[in-house]
Amino acid sequence: MYKIIDEINISGKEDFFTLNNTKNDAHVTISLEKGRITFNDSCGNTMQNYPSVTRINFEVFNLTEIGQTINRENGNIIAYLSTSDVQELAEKTFYEYGQTRVYDFINLKFNIVF
Repeated sequence: MYKIIDEINISGKEDFFTLNNTKNDAHVTISLEKGRITFNDSCGNTMQNYPSVTRINFEVFNLTEIGQTINRENGNIIAYLSTSDVQELAEKTFYEYGQTRVYDFINLKFNIVF
């Protein structure tokens, strides 16, 4: 699937897809099968609902518990948050004022028909 609606690029398949808002550079990757959500907001911060290992400038960081963050040198953060927190942040900040809300991040459903 690939579709562009109101400057939002949608690509992937039903259970694994990305939404990219070209208006504000926000980006979301959702894996419904694994229950994973990664949200990059328009400021460059990354929020995810799963543990991970991240390497930044050859230094390894482990996000193993909800609430942990990595503070990057450029002022941005990478955070491991609860699923509901990631969903709420995406719902509140992914779209610009007046943009078509093509995806409901709270209910994990498309608001449009393909």
